[in-house]
Amino acid sequence: MSQEGIIAHLGFGFLAVFWLVSTTLAFRRIRAGDVDAHRRWMIRSFSLTAAVTLRIYLPIAAAAGLPFHDVYRSVAWFCWVPNLLVAEALIWRDALVLPSQRGNVRQ
Repeated sequence: MSQEGIIAHLGFGFLAVFWLVSTTLAFRRIRAGDVDAHRRWMIRSFSLTAAVTLRIYLPIAAAAGLPFHDVYRSVAWFCWVPNLLVAEALIWRDALVLPSQRGNVRQ
């Protein structure tokens, strides 16, 4: 259940599904011994820990005087979609690093 209707409900619903799937796939990958794939899935899973981002955005919006109802619908998506996009960018960046250069990249 979520407040503010179907938009917020879908945002949080997709978040829940993606978080569960990414964490499950990370678990399955490490059980199979695929450490690299596990790492990529855990980066995604960590990025979907959106409760932290949500709790940052809501007080900022309240301090800015924005209407809660509008903000909540937006934050239902904005608390996790940008996080996941950044995670994917990091994963793709790491994939582009040549294996011979990986020792020089911070992990």
